[in-house]
Amino acid sequence: MLASIRLLTSLFTPEEVGNYYLALSILAFFNLVLLNPPSMYFSRHLLEWKLSKNLLNAIFIFFLWMLIVAVISVLAITILFDTTNYIEKFNLELFILFIVSAIIISTTHRNLIYGLNTIGFRKEFVVFLVITLMLGVIFSSALVYFHEAKSLYWLYGVILSEVLMLFFAFKFFIRGNVLDLKKIQITITKDRLKNIVKFTTPIGITTFLMWGQSMSYRFIVDYKYSAEVLGFISIGLGMSSAVFGSLEAILMQYFSPIFLKDILNASKPQRAKAWNKMASLVIPIYILALVFTIAMSKELISILTDPKFHDSYIYGMVGASTEFFRVISNLLNNVSQSEYKTQYTIMPYAIGFLVALFTLTIFDFGENVVMIPIVLSFSYFFVCIVMYVQMKKLLNIKLNVNFLKVLAFSIPFGLIFFLPVSSSIFHSMSYLGFFGAYFLLSVWIVVNYKLKRIK
Repeated sequence: MLASIRLLTSLFTPEEVGNYYLALSILAFFNLVLLNPPSMYFSRHLLEWKLSKNLLNAIFIFFLWMLIVAVISVLAITILFDTTNYIEKFNLELFILFIVSAIIISTTHRNLIYGLNTIGFRKEFVVFLVITLMLGVIFSSALVYFHEAKSLYWLYGVILSEVLMLFFAFKFFIRGNVLDLKKIQITITKDRLKNIVKFTTPIGITTFLMWGQSMSYRFIVDYKYSAEVLGFISIGLGMSSAVFGSLEAILMQYFSPIFLKDILNASKPQRAKAWNKMASLVIPIYILALVFTIAMSKELISILTDPKFHDSYIYGMVGASTEFFRVISNLLNNVSQSEYKTQYTIMPYAIGFLVALFTLTIFDFGENVVMIPIVLSFSYFFVCIVMYVQMKKLLNIKLNVNFLKVLAFSIPFGLIFFLPVSSSIFHSMSYLGFFGAYFLLSVWIVVNYKLKRIK
C-alpha cells in the first residue's frame, strides 16, 4: 500500500495524481453511501450466518444489491460528465466501466476477504490480502508504464488483481454453505427488511456526510485552484492516510473479530466492557502513531514519493492529526453498531461535514494552501468530540488509557528534529528504521503492560 504511493508519484504528473484522487472520490461516493451500509449489516451478522450456514445466501442477496447500485452509477456518472468538464480528464466509457467493475468486483472482494478474517480464517485473510496488493502494484505499474500514464489504467490494474483472487477467497468463504433460494424467500420478510432499512439508512446518511467531509475538498480544490495543487495536497494527506490506514487495518483485523464475538448475545454492561477493553489497547497505539507520523513525515515523504512531491511533507504532518481523529471516530462508531443505534452517528459527521464544506468554500486559501488540511483536521476533531458524547449515551464507555505513560514514550520521537538534516535517501531510511523500531518497541511495551492489567 505504501509502495504504491512511490510508484504513483514517479509515473504520474502532479495533475494526473490529482485526477487519480478525483476518480477515487467519485467511486467512494457509491462505496460509502450505497454499499457500505449493507456491508456493515453484513459484517454485523456474519457470525450468526456462519452458524446457520447462510453465508452463501447472504452474499447472493448482497450481490443483487450491487447490481442495482451499478445501474444507478451509470446514470449518475453520465449526468456528472454532462454537467462538468470531467470529459477533459477521463474517457467516459472507460470511466463508467471502471466504476461498474469496482462496484461489483472490488466490493465482493472486500467483503469476502475481510469476512474471512471475521469468521476465523485469519491466515487465509492475510495471504489473500497481501497477494492482492502485490498483484495490484504489478498490474497497475505494467499498464501505466507500457500502455499510458493515466490514472484509470492504474485503477484497472487494481481491479484485475482482485478478479484473480476472488475465486480462492470465495472458495474458503462459502465452505459448508449451499445456495437455497427457498430459504432466501422465507427469510426476506417485511419485518426483516424494515430492520435492515432501520439499521442501514442512518449509516447511509452518516457515510454520505463522511464522504463529504473527507472527499469534497478534492472537488473544491480542483475547481478553485487546480488539479496540480490537489495532487500535492492529496499526496501529503495520502501518506498519513496510508500509514494510519495500514495500522487501522492490522489492528481491526485482530480486534474486530474478538469484539464481535464478545458482544454476541451479551448484556449491555458486557458490551460496554468489550468496547472499553478494545479501546484501552488500540488508543495508545494510535497516539504513538500520531507522534511517529508527525515526527517522521519528512522522511516518509522522501522515501515514499518522487522528489517532485517532497515539499508535500507539511501536508502529511497536518494530515496525521486528521487521520488520528478519523480512526478514533471509527473506533467509537463500533458502539452504535453494537447497540443497533446507528442514527446517533449522524450528528457528529454532519457537524464535521458542514465545518469543512463551508470553510473551504467561503475562504480563499490560494496564498496559504496548508490551511486546507488544517481545516480538515479541525473538522475531524469536532466529529471525534461529538461522537464520544453521542456514544456515551448508548454505552458506559470509558477511555481507560494512561495518557501520561503514552506521552512519556512519545517524547523520544522529538529527537528527530535535532538530528542533521539531509536529502539523502540513506539518511531517511536510517532515521525511519531507527524510530520505526522504537515505535514498535514502545507499542509492544504499552500494550503488554495493559494486557497484564486487564488480566
